Amino acid sequence: MSLTFEYFLLVFIAGLGFLQFAAMKGGLRGIWLSLDLSKNRFYAAVLSFPAMLAFFTWNYRNPVGIIEGAQQAGLFSLAAALSVLFTIALSSLINRNKLKPSRKIDAGLEALRSHTYYQIIKAKLGNADQD
Repeated sequence: MSLTFEYFLLVFIAGLGFLQFAAMKGGLRGIWLSLDLSKNRFYAAVLSFPAMLAFFTWNYRNPVGIIEGAQQAGLFSLAAALSVLFTIALSSLINRNKLKPSRKIDAGLEALRSHTYYQIIKAKLGNADQD
């Protein structure tokens, strides 16, 4: 596995895990991978901790070869953005029948407390048609 792909994959996986930790802390159930808190903690830990361990042992595992700063910044940005998009898509798919949308949707991130991202977009587009 090339260094660039390994770095990209580690950032992507760590991003998935840390998004779950942040979503649990904020109570944003709409982007949890599991609505069971203990399962979601497990998923977040399984994703985050091995990736962090791999980062902290990077120089021992890869004594030769580096990723240049500009390339590293680009890979990090791309992996972080894709982890957000993947989390939104996967959580919307997994929780589509588990979270029952209400008529009123809060503004901003607060909407993710009780709705999936897909439910929010669907409701907003439905309201735009009625205006």
